[in-house]
Amino acid sequence: MERVSFVLQIDESNREAYIERHKQVDPELLKAFGEVGIKTYSIFMDGGRLFAYMEVENFAEAMSALERHPANVQWQQFMEDLLVKHHEGGTVKVIPEVFYYSGE
Repeated sequence: MERVSFVLQIDESNREAYIERHKQVDPELLKAFGEVGIKTYSIFMDGGRLFAYMEVENFAEAMSALERHPANVQWQQFMEDLLVKHHEGGTVKVIPEVFYYSGE
């Protein structure tokens, strides 16, 4: 199981729209998450900066499969007016894990 975190960015003026849209996530997209091996997925917000955390069987494979999934394609189109591209060109920037405690 991989633990992956990434950052996204929105204009702070779009905070409420971003929150409202996430109250309406398509059930087909949520189903697709499970089908591609995503076990947990959280997004945290600090101003316009978004921190996402995911536990997934294989991040690269899951993202590749979602890229083609109709529910995700529709969601990405729905969200593209809010997400700001990073200087690398994409909206998602994976950030490295530097500490982990499991309590086990």
